[in-house]
Amino acid sequence: MLLQPKSFVEPVTFYCKAMTKRMSVHDCMAMFVDANALNHKDRPCFKCSQGQDNRGNYAKA
Repeated sequence: MLLQPKSFVEPVTFYCKAMTKRMSVHDCMAMFVDANALNHKDRPCFKCSQGQDNRGNYAKA
């Protein structure tokens, strides 16, 4: 389930190496958590170090 924040501010984006596209940090976090919580090992987000770093940086802010 991908929920975007209710804001008029453009979300922070980055280039995802695993998905090979530009995406928002919120989408990355949602996909990372879903893949790991549901143990979907076939998804590129499973155990993604870039997603884990994004989550850590978001938590610090």
